[in-house]
Amino acid sequence: MEKQYDVLVIGGGSGGTPAALALAHAGKKVLLVEAGAGLGGTCLFEGCIPSKILRETAGRLRDIARAEEFGIHLPHQLVQLDWRRVQARKRAILQRRSAAAIHRVGQLDNLELLFGRARLTGPRTAAIEPFKGDGTEITFQQCILATGSEPNRLPVHGADLSQVYTSDRILDIGCVPERLVVIGGGPIGIELAQIFHVLGSDVTVMQRGPRILAGVDEELAVALQQHLINQGIKLYVNCPVKNICHSGQGVFVQYDVDGGCEQVFATAVLSAIGRHPHLDGVGVEQTAIKIEHHAVVVDEVLQTTEPGIYAVGDVVGQPMFAHWATAQGLALAAHLLGRKGPPFPQPQHNSAVIFSSPELAMAGLTEEQAASAGIDAGVARYDFSQDARAQIGGHDNGVLKIIYDKSNRRVVGVHILVDGAASLAGEAALLVRAGLPLEAIAGAIHPHPTLSESFVGAVRAALAVNSSSK
Repeated sequence: MEKQYDVLVIGGGSGGTPAALALAHAGKKVLLVEAGAGLGGTCLFEGCIPSKILRETAGRLRDIARAEEFGIHLPHQLVQLDWRRVQARKRAILQRRSAAAIHRVGQLDNLELLFGRARLTGPRTAAIEPFKGDGTEITFQQCILATGSEPNRLPVHGADLSQVYTSDRILDIGCVPERLVVIGGGPIGIELAQIFHVLGSDVTVMQRGPRILAGVDEELAVALQQHLINQGIKLYVNCPVKNICHSGQGVFVQYDVDGGCEQVFATAVLSAIGRHPHLDGVGVEQTAIKIEHHAVVVDEVLQTTEPGIYAVGDVVGQPMFAHWATAQGLALAAHLLGRKGPPFPQPQHNSAVIFSSPELAMAGLTEEQAASAGIDAGVARYDFSQDARAQIGGHDNGVLKIIYDKSNRRVVGVHILVDGAASLAGEAALLVRAGLPLEAIAGAIHPHPTLSESFVGAVRAALAVNSSSK
């Protein structure tokens, strides 16, 4: 006999799990099916968390390298990196977080968690194939697709060589590569390039376009690009990769430059050319769900073109962020319950952090995006070279830009490049989401000495300029 559920959630990551928990807390009978080894999805096992664990180790090494600046003399020759222990620490943290999520799910009797695969067989039916036990057919009233994403495949000869890693696989690499070529200058490529450079790799970044971080505030992206070069990372722009050829213990990466072909040797290659929604084996072809540009098409309430089936997170396409998926999942759960809950997230309110060095945080619109939206935008700026906290920490090379609508002086975007920008991203997101006017920010007393004073410094300077120009 078929089992019946109110809601089937396919995917236990940052979007699916919060939605399943919210629905079950409200009394819905929910089946949550996860195809991985634990709950957490791409973010926990293949992205946000493991990469930041490696970054934390790199940060400790960077601090040691700079110890002399702070009056600390260390025997650098005695500092050694224990990669096995780094990986063991990473696995322990991932397991701890996954176990905590499984425990939360297990507290609800009406929320069933199954590790295996779910495949839609119709608009209200699915085949469930658990990793342990027999398969079964179920029916549901509503379904949420939250199957995440996977790395794009590098479309060149040699992409399948063992020395070529995706951003998922390289996090489990057996040793720090001697020579690493990173193909792709997006957030993932830049973060991992800097991490492995500090860990000891000779790193080269190859970017197909004219600069790194397309879509990010251009001034900040160009400044970060110069930081990479100053740190000793080799950066090639306008550099399309053509082939990867095996050579002894490594590979040669061949690329176009000025109409000719050159090559660089690497012991490992990281392909970081973006991600695409994961839909293999989900069974969308058994429904009326429409797919465009590899992503599930949804409306303003995240319903697909098959009524009653919804989608959240990476499977819907850009932007692909864990916090974005969670916001979508919680908004959708409230909608399905008929409750007034958090609003469905809008791209112009999104925030993000690139965990580069220095960090780059952003919320809302860039200057270019504001202009494209027909906004007469002004920019309130703050130079961190004048900031007490940044000077104390030895990372005073950075800038804050607050984009505002000149007609009402309300904030539409915030962009920050400085070590510690991640800790400012929450306030930036709030300013953008609330559309606060500059006067409100100027009137908020920020503690001293903190990086958060930059918000007040930027808007007070802008207001003073505006006042003097009248």
